[in-house]
Amino acid sequence: MENLQCDFQSYDIRRICSVYFDTLGEKAWTKAWFNGRDVGEPAHPISRKIAAAFINGRITKDEMLSRYYPKQMAICRQAVEQTREAMMGIK
Repeated sequence: MENLQCDFQSYDIRRICSVYFDTLGEKAWTKAWFNGRDVGEPAHPISRKIAAAFINGRITKDEMLSRYYPKQMAICRQAVEQTREAMMGIK
């Protein structure tokens, strides 16, 4: 068992972050879904600049989620850490 290596990425919690615009492209929002839930979190208004940065990969998914959904991301990080500790036998 001591040579066993775990891939903790496989225990990660599914997170989806999207951005969308109004029909004129003037206003933007971000929305998130955690852990495969059908119902997403409430949408947050964001600037067009932030939306474009996310779409173009200058802001990562986790950066967006941490900024607009900090409580949910804290719960995700805690759950992943608890899983890692359980898998490694750490208390």
